[in-house]
Amino acid sequence: MGKVSSLFVRKVLGEVDGDIDKNALLRSVGIEPNSPIDPSQMISADDYYAFLETLAAVEPNATTLPLRVGAAMRCDDYRAFGLAWKSATNLRGSYERAERYAQVLSNVSTYELEDVAQGAYMHLHRSGNRRLGMRLSNEATIASIFSISQQVSIEPFKPLAIYLKHPAPRSTRDHEAHFACPVYFDSDKDALLISSESLQAPNQLGDE
Repeated sequence: MGKVSSLFVRKVLGEVDGDIDKNALLRSVGIEPNSPIDPSQMISADDYYAFLETLAAVEPNATTLPLRVGAAMRCDDYRAFGLAWKSATNLRGSYERAERYAQVLSNVSTYELEDVAQGAYMHLHRSGNRRLGMRLSNEATIASIFSISQQVSIEPFKPLAIYLKHPAPRSTRDHEAHFACPVYFDSDKDALLISSESLQAPNQLGDE
């Protein structure tokens, strides 16, 4: 059965504006509200997707919720995975480490760095039925990669483009403003297109 880190549940709830019983939602996925945040605690991926779908039904700003969740993520939230990411010498190294260690946080997602003429695609691959909860999770993951890349790189980080497989919302203005680049929905990939310059720029805490 697919599993994801309970960390993501906590971070999503921190960005919710809707009127909802957050303690009840935590218990619905097997998390005690007063327990410490533990990224190693895993929950069912299906439960996580259902959790996101419940929130989307009551959240007044559901379209931007994945973007807000991504912006809230910090390297230190991921513990060992985050340390591996920020201590790589550059973003290429960070993405290559994500390819190797993604299973620490989920067994339903993998990453792939694909070199192309402009630089590289940082792909998110996720198996399973592309229900609403999965689409929201994919979007939040892409936004998290964007946010953490901004945090660790010594240079201002800006992708060349964002690609998402799922259909676009009524307006894509919030997404394009958030990522500061073109955002392509109904694509054949979930990915960020990163320039060669951004990939090679040193990380602030890079250490071979």
